[in-house]
Amino acid sequence: MFHHQVIQLVRDPRGILASRIETFRDTYRLWRLWRATGRRPHNLDLGQINTVCEDFLRSVSTGLARPSWLRGRYILLRYEDLARFPLQKTRELYSFLGLVLDHSVEDWIINNTRGGSDLSSRQKFTTVRDSAANAENWRVKLSFDMVVYTQTVCQPLLDLLGYKTVFHPRELRNLSHSLVEDRTFHPFF
Repeated sequence: MFHHQVIQLVRDPRGILASRIETFRDTYRLWRLWRATGRRPHNLDLGQINTVCEDFLRSVSTGLARPSWLRGRYILLRYEDLARFPLQKTRELYSFLGLVLDHSVEDWIINNTRGGSDLSSRQKFTTVRDSAANAENWRVKLSFDMVVYTQTVCQPLLDLLGYKTVFHPRELRNLSHSLVEDRTFHPFF
C-alpha cells in the first residue's frame, strides 16, 4: 500500500502578509492603505491574517504532536530555512522522500540561490537571487504598526515556529539580525 507523505511548508506570517499585499492587490487594498497612510482603516478585514495564523497553528500543532498516523510521513519545513540553506534543506527533503538528488538539481540550486557575497561585482546584474535576504524582505515592506498587530494575533504561531518578535521599529529594520531562530524540525520516524 502506498503511503502519502506530508511536507508542510510554513512561513513567518508577517512575510505571508507582505507577500499577499503585493500579490492580491484588490483583496488586500485596505492593508496597503494602512501602510501608505499610517492609519488603520476602520473597515479593514483583520480576519484575513487571523485566519492564516489560526489555520497554521492548528495544522502545525497536529504535525508536531507526532500522532501515530503521521509516523514516517511528516516533515515541517520553514520557508526561511529553505531560503537560507537551500542545498542542505533540499538534501533533507529528498532523503525524507527516499529520492536520489541528481547533481543537476544541486548545481541549479547552487547557481540560483546564492547571496551577493558569493558573487563578483561584475555579476551584479544577474538573475541569481539572494534567497536568504529575500526571505526576510517583508521587514522593509510592512509598517511597524502592521507588524505589531500581526505579532499580537499570531504570537503562539511565532513562538511555535521560532520566529522572533520585534519590539521597536529599529529592530524591525535592522536586517543584519535575523528574526528566524536557529531551530531544527526533524522528520518524525
